Amino acid sequence: MRKSFGVLLAVATLLSMVVMNSPVGAAAATPTCTTAGGTFKFTPALPGSGGVISNLSSAGTVSGCSGGGVTSGKTVFTQTTKSTTKGSCATLAKPTGKPTVGKFVVTWNNGKTSTATAFNVNQSTKTITNATTVGKITAGLFVGKTISGAVSFKLSVVGGKCVGGTYANAKGVKFVIS
Repeated sequence: MRKSFGVLLAVATLLSMVVMNSPVGAAAATPTCTTAGGTFKFTPALPGSGGVISNLSSAGTVSGCSGGGVTSGKTVFTQTTKSTTKGSCATLAKPTGKPTVGKFVVTWNNGKTSTATAFNVNQSTKTITNATTVGKITAGLFVGKTISGAVSFKLSVVGGKCVGGTYANAKGVKFVIS
């Protein structure tokens, strides 16, 4: 199971790296969030070598939001596609270019949610600690809009196993709901 860092970051970044932007001059129908970040984990943890079938999940926050009637939110990503290839810390260093797909939910400060049921986290094959994320909101606030962005992540290794890590929005990159 070749867990892409994209899956790692996608889960975490897409979960909490949801920064939205509205067209210039338009009413602020969707939010722009300046800060996003959180944690991600592999279940079970990935061994240094060999491999296991593992799933990615993440939890985080978005803040500094303006527009769309929200100012912040809590994010959760859960991988929904079953991995068929065993993954390890070593395979994370060799991304396949295939996204990790899951459910991404933002619970906004106003109590409403936005859900993307086919949210893609795609680890970069050039800068392996970066991932892009994209998904269409299928339920809740901003339904029909697309969430897209990019994250940078840091991997945590404990006892020789990749257990997860942290992520934050990539420098200079906005996450957009459009």
